[in-house]
Amino acid sequence: MKATGSAAPAVRDTPRATKFSLAANYDPELVPQLAGYPVDEVYGKFPTDGISGGRPRYLATPLSETDLQNYIRLLESHGIAFNYLLNGACFGNREWTRQWQKRMTDLLTKLGEWGVRRVTVSTPFLLELVKRRFPDFKVRVGIYAQVDTPRRARFWEELGADAIVLESFSINRNFRRLAAIRQTVRCDLELIANHVCLMNCPMQTYHQNGFAHAADETSTLFIDYCFMRCSRLRLQDPSQFIKSAWIRPEDLAVYEAMGYTSFKLLERGIPSAELLRRVKAYSERRFDGNLAELLLSYGFKQPVRKESFWNLRHFWKPSQVNPIRLKPLLDLARLQGWLSPLPECPIRVEARNIPENFLDGFRDRDCASMDCQTCGYCERIAAQSVSISPGYRIEVLKKYEEMDETMATGKLWGV
Repeated sequence: MKATGSAAPAVRDTPRATKFSLAANYDPELVPQLAGYPVDEVYGKFPTDGISGGRPRYLATPLSETDLQNYIRLLESHGIAFNYLLNGACFGNREWTRQWQKRMTDLLTKLGEWGVRRVTVSTPFLLELVKRRFPDFKVRVGIYAQVDTPRRARFWEELGADAIVLESFSINRNFRRLAAIRQTVRCDLELIANHVCLMNCPMQTYHQNGFAHAADETSTLFIDYCFMRCSRLRLQDPSQFIKSAWIRPEDLAVYEAMGYTSFKLLERGIPSAELLRRVKAYSERRFDGNLAELLLSYGFKQPVRKESFWNLRHFWKPSQVNPIRLKPLLDLARLQGWLSPLPECPIRVEARNIPENFLDGFRDRDCASMDCQTCGYCERIAAQSVSISPGYRIEVLKKYEEMDETMATGKLWGV
């Protein structure tokens, strides 16, 4: 552990080149194409490692140990590191058991043998565990740790963190806070550039804990209520697409000027063409098309790779729910392109219609302490830049109503 004595706030002594941390989809054909861009690392995890993560098990890309070893070696041959995710927000108190401790130690030993030297965690004890038992590993603190103040950043740095992903959902446009955090710690700080989560999301803690438990190999059905709720809110109120604190490719320089040179690009498991589009846009600092293509984790023309018998493995749970009652959920997945292709994305956020000085509108606003209805800034920009196919919107919102009825009344469970 690092010493906890007080250190004078300081910015880095020397500037660093901007780099990207990219989500993994484990496509070997994509890796050589990434080598031409400043991709420093790719992040992901083995779908059945027995350690909670940051995504539900059913979204994991099918992957064997041999597949992962080959992928890591391929990345290394192109000068790209692999960051292994141990980023569950909750381990169900199993971290205090001998079985979990042995599993974690065995996994980290295996990763070290494969050449992995970077991991991401979200809990303080796991950070200490890695640093004490595997001192060669660099440990990044994930977004689920909710680091959004200088005090929280200092806590993690003093605990031993080599890097911290800040709570980008809430502070990407809080420039005073970002500057203060950067001045407080010396460790690397990373911002998620292309998320579309609700600003200051009221469901965040519930969502990340649901993910942690759904990442386990379990027979329990996981219905992503939070994802459905926020997706529905965006359809009902298109200004939410503007309020989400994403960063435009054109605006990276604003953050670089404050000392932020590491940016994380989402999302795991999406088609290679989409990942490459995102890397290209942010590397070139320019994107003139539909920003939704950089932000959404669904609605692509290419299929998403899934394991065999996906529906049966994850949603056929007769002992827990009536599978027939899940039809509205499966209809939603099909209509929105969550897990299957769509010919065109029905949601458009026209980049060219967003003002060039877009970020200036947030410099004198503290969005967390304001009522959006009395401000209207994002609503005005959404009116000129966001459009949703009317037929799509009507049909999907109807399906949400059906799903709400099925869940809230207990019909899904036959109660």
